Amino acid sequence: MLIIAYNTKKLTFSIVYLFKGAYFMIEAIKGGCETRHPSTYRMSRPKGLPNYVVLIIRTHGEFQIGIESFSITPPQVIILAPNTPYSYGNPNGEYVDDWLHFEISDSPYLQNLIAMCNKPFPIDKHNLYTFCIRQILWELTYNDSSYAQDNINALFSLLFNHLITAYNTQDSLREWSPYLSQLQLLRLEMENSLAEKHSIKDYAQKLNISESYFQYLYKDLFGIPFQQDLIRMRVDHAKYIITTSNLPLECVAEVCGYTNEVHFYRQFKKMTGISPAKFRKKAGANDTVI
Repeated sequence: MLIIAYNTKKLTFSIVYLFKGAYFMIEAIKGGCETRHPSTYRMSRPKGLPNYVVLIIRTHGEFQIGIESFSITPPQVIILAPNTPYSYGNPNGEYVDDWLHFEISDSPYLQNLIAMCNKPFPIDKHNLYTFCIRQILWELTYNDSSYAQDNINALFSLLFNHLITAYNTQDSLREWSPYLSQLQLLRLEMENSLAEKHSIKDYAQKLNISESYFQYLYKDLFGIPFQQDLIRMRVDHAKYIITTSNLPLECVAEVCGYTNEVHFYRQFKKMTGISPAKFRKKAGANDTVI
């Protein structure tokens, strides 16, 4: 169950959900994206705020949170708990961040948020978090349709889920931050262009690293060697096309990046245990669509 309260004077959305018999509330209060401040800027709140604050830090920053000091290199995030004293800025240059003030109570997310508060942790890239905050603010301020509350609900869930994931994997993010985003994008590009040639040499040159180091990073990040991952992608895509189209198998092989049909048949059978033709026949007999 979802209950909405809209306060036009305060310009906030209160989103109240019924979760396992208990009500909880998320309230977006105020925020901004790519907010810029000069080196002379120093935010100071000796008593903190009565609500939560999320800061997506996009430049170097010097932070004092309670009695602890942090020197932060982007991209990182800080979630400030209510009533926490803090101050921050960048005395060596411009300070830029995305920020969101919100209130939350009795939420399934609350325990995770409390655990993450008042200490910075790295994120692999800021674009996703920026999108969530910007869209929450747009829905909050400009969307007067009946879907606004559902959109804000989904965006908060997306934001919280990624914050929790980043926090839980922060050690690996710190270790691989120079290449993490590039490798993730590379993998997505590869999966969406399987008909093209993909080689370790080309990708290593693109990242300006050695071929052996590229292979090490790829396996460590994704848990599978590059060449084996490429074969998996091609066979999975072939399975999908075979069971959702009537394309001839030689065309399927070509679409999936195989210039040699025999090679396609061998790799397909090795991965699935049966030939492409038998796979199609079996899928048709079972009326299966993958």
